[in-house]
Amino acid sequence: MSESELIIRAPRPEDFDAIVAIEQASFADAWEPENFRSLVAQPSEHCRVAEREGTLLGYWIGSRIDDEAELANLAVDPAQRRLGVGAKLLEDFLEHVGALERTTVFLEVRVSNAAAIALYRRYGFTELARRKAYYQKPEEDAAVMARRPARIRFLSQ
Repeated sequence: MSESELIIRAPRPEDFDAIVAIEQASFADAWEPENFRSLVAQPSEHCRVAEREGTLLGYWIGSRIDDEAELANLAVDPAQRRLGVGAKLLEDFLEHVGALERTTVFLEVRVSNAAAIALYRRYGFTELARRKAYYQKPEEDAAVMARRPARIRFLSQ
């Protein structure tokens, strides 16, 4: 996949079904579809999608308040994983919230999600704590991770 083929943009109403499908394919305890409706009903600063050739490949959902940000959700279509889409979405989120210079970013991830944890570590996240039984379906602990402000070069560059 060449970088020129991947477009990261704000979601549009017509993306709703694809976002929900990626969410449901990605997480056993998927968010309810209604949680996504407001994100695509109007331009949002809290959600971006990745597409290639008109096909939605993934998305991120997050927010920033003052000098802290939270990555609430990042998901990639299972058929498109390990092709750099997740990394590009994470880079977009970090740039979007100003994390390179001034913002501490937090996230939670299932402790069994080795691929996601490896991606987050590659971008400077470290584990701060564990939240016991944070996830359901199945019940599992969450690793609370954070990335402190710093000027870094992305490893994919």
